[in-house]
Amino acid sequence: MTPQALRQKIARLQAGGRPRVLDLFAGCGGLSLGFQSAGFEITAAIENDPEAVRSHALNFHGGDARHAVPCDITSLTPEAFATGLGLGKVASAIDVLVGGPPCQAFARVGRPKLREILEHPRAFRHDPRAQLYVHYLEFVTAFQPLAILMENVPDVLNHGGQNIAEEVCEALAPAGYVCGYTLLNAAFYGVPQMRERMFLIACHR
Repeated sequence: MTPQALRQKIARLQAGGRPRVLDLFAGCGGLSLGFQSAGFEITAAIENDPEAVRSHALNFHGGDARHAVPCDITSLTPEAFATGLGLGKVASAIDVLVGGPPCQAFARVGRPKLREILEHPRAFRHDPRAQLYVHYLEFVTAFQPLAILMENVPDVLNHGGQNIAEEVCEALAPAGYVCGYTLLNAAFYGVPQMRERMFLIACHR
């Protein structure tokens, strides 16, 4: 991460600018709505489901057709994405990067179905969706956000013996991020259901 990009972003926020958010694996915008409600600007989102990304565009960008294009993060470069939306230089485009990679490969409730489909006792370990967090990290490297949030099911902490959250923190540390994660239950935050999720937060030093 370049010190100049950091200084420019901090100076912009100190001057009163709203923090700009890029939401990965955005769906129709659950995380985006939370950040918008807290005063953040939803600059862009990446989602590969056509109906979900169209909903996100309607919810946060007035239906702008540029924001309604489904994107496959595994074949999309950050540079091409920024150019397509006219965001300018990638390293200067956003301040906060958020996202919840698809949880199906991590959630224990889905493992029997994966075993049935692939006829393998540890099919969840071979689900390509379990590697999408790697692309999340590639976008962190390119966009150089000041802060990061990742959300997922609790089972992401033990994916066949692999702690994905810990691996993400270990990957972020050399880039200058202070990172931590915990489990939060929606029942303690005004939602009338028991829904526990892993939240990872990282801020650049």
